[in-house]
Amino acid sequence: GFDERKRGGEKAAEDMIKKINDLSITFNPQTDIIDIVCHSMGFAYAQGMIEVFKKNKFKLGRYYIIAPENACSGSVNLDDFEEVWQYGSNEGPTDKGGDSIWYQDGVAPQCAVLGLPENNRVYIFKDVKKGFVESHTIGNYGWIFKEIIDGRQGFVKKRN
Repeated sequence: GFDERKRGGEKAAEDMIKKINDLSITFNPQTDIIDIVCHSMGFAYAQGMIEVFKKNKFKLGRYYIIAPENACSGSVNLDDFEEVWQYGSNEGPTDKGGDSIWYQDGVAPQCAVLGLPENNRVYIFKDVKKGFVESHTIGNYGWIFKEIIDGRQGFVKKRN
């Protein structure tokens, strides 16, 4: 499944580049920057898009990865982006701050994106609704914008 979705992302990026070239999409690869936000299976799709954008020398900005499915199947090179954050449940041991199994994402059990340091991961805050489905549902991730203030790990910066 991961590789199939990744190929879909490659095709989508190629289609986007065609639309940029025929001026259907306004984008200047010399000056404009692409920020990427993905959730769940969209992580694999985004990985495919990123490969094509890199081959075409597009500038990559920020990469926000929310509750990715099969995160360990993909990777990031931090040098390709301004910043990268992975948000989700903490699969680590409970004695080291990890979420109890019943509070972890049961839809897409979390693991670190390869190449992403631990300090680039932001775990669901303690006072946020958690559970087998709740820890995956995108509607429960509003805390990213409400609770993470400027200067804190995982802050989402506005693009000027």
